Parts: sequence; C-alpha cells; structure tokens
Amino acid sequence: MPASEPDRPGPEPEGPILYAEDGWSWTWILAAPLFCAGAAGFELLTGAPVHWLMLTVCAIASAMCHGVMIAATRVHGRVRLTPTVYIQGTEELELARVEEVLPLPGDGRPEASWETARTLGELREVPRRRRSVGLRLDTGAEVRAWTRDPVALHAALRDAVRSVGTGSGGTGPGTVADPT
Repeated sequence: MPASEPDRPGPEPEGPILYAEDGWSWTWILAAPLFCAGAAGFELLTGAPVHWLMLTVCAIASAMCHGVMIAATRVHGRVRLTPTVYIQGTEELELARVEEVLPLPGDGRPEASWETARTLGELREVPRRRRSVGLRLDTGAEVRAWTRDPVALHAALRDAVRSVGTGSGGTGPGTVADPT
C-alpha cells in the first residue's frame, strides 16, 4: 500500500516514510457477509428453506465484530519509520535516542537479552506472526520493535539510525552493530 493512502489511522509523520506496515485491511469486514450470502445461495440452489433472518443477523454481527478487530489492528499494529522517528502503534521513538540496532536472533545462538525486553507500542507482547528487532536506547535500556518482516525493518532501522547518529555514516553514537 502506498504510504500516502488517506484511510490510515493517526496522522502520517512528516518526511519520507522509509518503512510502513499496517494492521488488517478493511476488506476483511466483508468476509462474514460474503460467507452468509454464499450460504443463502447454497440454500436457494438446493431447494432448502432460506434462513434469511438468521443469515442477516449473523452477517451483521460478524461484520461488527470484525470491524472492532480491524480498527484495533490498524491502530496498534501500525509501523512507520522516517529518517527521524520510529512509530509503533501509538508510541513514537525519536531515532536520536537509539544507540544501536541489535543483531537479529540466529539459529543456534543463545537468547539475546533484548528478546525479553519491553515491547514498543501499547501491546504487552509481540503479536502472533510478527518477529522482533532489538534496539538499545541512549539510556542503556533495550526494547523490541516488531514487524511482519524483521529483516526489512532491521535494515531500514540500521540505515536510519546510522544516518541520524553520525549525519553521514561512519562510527560513533548511532552506529549499528554488525547484523551478522
């Protein structure tokens, strides 16, 4: 999805968006009504009595439940990275506060300390089907950013932190750890 799409929750950050990820698409709200329409069509084709009232109630109730879940994932599952700020859900983290993007976990490596650190955003844990990326802040604290594509987010964060920390790449505060 292009980052300029108008139906995204919350204001879009200023500047170019280096990485973007949203929660569920609003298209999923049509899943239950389409399933109920298919059930009505099946009942019509087979000559069975069509349960119009029950199918309508199920379609509306399911669409309303999906609507609540979709709205929540679009707010709390939102990820934005600009050259100066990382947004996870409703939490914003200035990239100037990030000292290091920690290496991704690898096979055979022991669990890194950041893998049990606080999760950015308002969720207590990393959601299902998401993976985390570790960040070390200027206070020494470690936090977890999370995404569907940790390799892409890690690379984007590494480059953004490097450009913020040094202004031109190189060494010093903001230089990222070797990802290997």
